[in-house]
Amino acid sequence: MSRRRPLTPGKALARGFQYLTLILASVLVLMPLWSLIISSLKTAREYLDTNRIVPPQNWFNMSNYIEAIWPEQANGITIGQAFYNTGFILAFSLVFLILLGTSAAFVIDRFRFRGRILILAAWAMLVAVPGILTPVSTFQVLKFLGLANSKWALIVLYSGVDIVSILIFVQFLKNISTEIDDSARLEGANYFQIYFRLILPMLTPAIATVVILRTVGIYNDFVTPYLYVPQPQEATVSMMLFNMAGFNSGTSAAVLLAMIVLVILPTVIGFFILQRYIYAGITNGSVKG
Repeated sequence: MSRRRPLTPGKALARGFQYLTLILASVLVLMPLWSLIISSLKTAREYLDTNRIVPPQNWFNMSNYIEAIWPEQANGITIGQAFYNTGFILAFSLVFLILLGTSAAFVIDRFRFRGRILILAAWAMLVAVPGILTPVSTFQVLKFLGLANSKWALIVLYSGVDIVSILIFVQFLKNISTEIDDSARLEGANYFQIYFRLILPMLTPAIATVVILRTVGIYNDFVTPYLYVPQPQEATVSMMLFNMAGFNSGTSAAVLLAMIVLVILPTVIGFFILQRYIYAGITNGSVKG
């Protein structure tokens, strides 16, 4: 039976520094969330009279959450309608994004053609273009297509495949042996069948990674809905919070904090459920060639 090595002063100091760093980092990260949650449980008067980190007198005060779900002054949008709009946009955007991204990555990785490198370089250059320079021209295109001021405008914009998603899909495809494609072609399968029946299922970890990353970005985005879909009836959760925080909304600060808790709750739950896909999707391939 091996003996534990004695803890030297140097090791004790290093370990103490590690724990201290973790504790400080945890406090810095969790303190805003703590303040948000306890403030959402306070009455309007209690919120004004107490410190933001002081616990509420009644931990079971749900009046702010009831008002958040069924507001007296909805200002043209309720949280339920905002969740529906956001979910609708997310569902269609992610489906189109995955189909476009995986098919583009499949073509780039499996086929050799002139201009292949130029296409990748063009995608990479687009990342360097500031988004603030394109809203006017983008709105004109959406207006020409008849999509302006509707949820479909956001779906079209969010369905665009970014270079990060392409690189994730391409990296996974490099770990999928081309012998699988050759065997399928010998059996009479065409490239569409190879893509849909073989490649797409094998890209599940990469798809999960991209879905998680893009979902967080789309869910939290405020600028794009604000610019292209300003109608309150089409508002996403971020726009709903903005409208409720307005001077004319009549929403109290405590109720607004309760709305924020309800909005971030799906993100937190989804992260804890799907976090293993983020790590596995970034570090591993689906099939080793």
